[in-house]
Amino acid sequence: MKKIYSLILSTLMLSSAFVLSAQDRYKDGIFTEVQVTSNVIYGSNIGIITQAPALEDLKLDIYEPVGDDVTNRPVVLLLHTGTFLPAIANGQATGDKSDKSLVELCTRLAKKGYVAVSANYRLGWNPLSTDPEVRTSTLAQAFYRAQQDARTAIRFLRKSVGEGNPYGIGNKFAVGGEGTGGYLALALAALDKDTEVLLPKFIDSSQNAIDTYGQPVPYIIQSVLGNLDATDSGSMTSMVDHDNDTTTAEIAVGVPLCIPNHVGYSSDIDMAFNFGGAMLDTAWIEAGEVPVASMQNINDEFAPYNVDVLTEPVNNDPVIEAHGSLPLIRRATALGNNDCFAGLSTSLTDATYGNGDGTANAATAGHADMPGLFPLVTPAPSASPTACGMEEWDGAPWQWWDNNVYAATAEAYNASGATPYPAATWGCVATLSNPDMSETKGLAFVDMLEEFFTPRVYAALNVDGEIEQSSLNTLELVGNSISLYPNPSDKDMQISANSEISTYSVYDLTGKLILSQSDINATSVIIPRNGLKNGLYLAQISDVNGNTITRKIVFK
Repeated sequence: MKKIYSLILSTLMLSSAFVLSAQDRYKDGIFTEVQVTSNVIYGSNIGIITQAPALEDLKLDIYEPVGDDVTNRPVVLLLHTGTFLPAIANGQATGDKSDKSLVELCTRLAKKGYVAVSANYRLGWNPLSTDPEVRTSTLAQAFYRAQQDARTAIRFLRKSVGEGNPYGIGNKFAVGGEGTGGYLALALAALDKDTEVLLPKFIDSSQNAIDTYGQPVPYIIQSVLGNLDATDSGSMTSMVDHDNDTTTAEIAVGVPLCIPNHVGYSSDIDMAFNFGGAMLDTAWIEAGEVPVASMQNINDEFAPYNVDVLTEPVNNDPVIEAHGSLPLIRRATALGNNDCFAGLSTSLTDATYGNGDGTANAATAGHADMPGLFPLVTPAPSASPTACGMEEWDGAPWQWWDNNVYAATAEAYNASGATPYPAATWGCVATLSNPDMSETKGLAFVDMLEEFFTPRVYAALNVDGEIEQSSLNTLELVGNSISLYPNPSDKDMQISANSEISTYSVYDLTGKLILSQSDINATSVIIPRNGLKNGLYLAQISDVNGNTITRKIVFK
């Protein structure tokens, strides 16, 4: 998926007071209340959760700041975890758009001025099969359906702009995912070719496939499941005996497995991020694609931090090779896709374990510090068994839930099934990977997610210098009266203007003043590099007539 933004910098005229307001917006919580529109149907498609194909409504929740009249707000779409199965069935207490950590993140993002969206997607696969090819193929197909749904949600939101724009959104989209949702978000950043779903790992080359079909068989057949965007139809052939007469020839019919939604709108995004989860293959990442940012436990048991075979948490069975946050951020960084993160800090406030030094964590993990990656370190699990099994590494410390409610619900749900465990067992199993789970701990780690991802979302969505217009209505576009070159620059940068320049000030992305010069009274002036770190900065330039322009500049 190629970059949909340009590195050409917009020229904006604004007052000094407005500059500060624009910087605060999308970085700080400038609103106090949030309104939520729940269970918005963003499309319908064929699911298999009931063991048979059936049409499902796809739903999302939309979070907006109260008292905001901006109508071109960036969107941050969040995708939940859950191993493509519902909570309880997936062996977890989480797996829905209403998971507490996602609700908290969406609320905080909306208070910063974003439109935050938490979406559900189609679930269902076969983790219980004793045939590893069945497990792998059905999981790959579950991933593909959910990937289609994420793209459908983006197109639905873009389509809403032309239908009265009820949610006040613009054309900037970031997508983040937790755990399983991380796989989906990362694929949105790079999976953009039909050939990329035909890598060898996505093809059943077993002897059984060859004996049955005479050749290897792809796990994902797009004529059956539809294209990546779910903008065409997919179906499979089924044989039906319409009159229940076994002597009558059965009739071949097409069973729909993909219904097109919102055809003609773009599924492109501007940035992706994951907390937990991984990418199925970093070969998808190409130069010029959108930036990606990651936070992951370096000892994550269910998604490799490096390259390894993915183990699904339902039965701890191996499924398919996956590439974790380390190789994907390395590749995105090496290809220049993450240049917009240059200079951003990896030092965070970890109020729980005191492991907020990203540089130190990277050294522990055995690699260099990279601004797009925060390596998460949590305490080692206990070596002593609990009543319900061995503890696991805490790969999602931002999660929390009411374990008493979950345990009782799980007990009732499974009372007549194959696993009639008492509530105490369900409650114990749910916390094996998060033994000190609590709201306090979950919120502390949401603080870290917010602290790490907010500056990166801001940098990625504003890399072309676009600053959203606020209700102050003081923003005016002006012509090319000021230029900065070279930009990006690896040394000094020159400002040239049609009128005499009075002052300039350079700020980093936190709003800190880095350098300034006044009483210039000339049509050109040099911004000296003076040891400035690589990264993005805001240059505020004023002329002698009192006009002010803010431009995004890049030192590399």
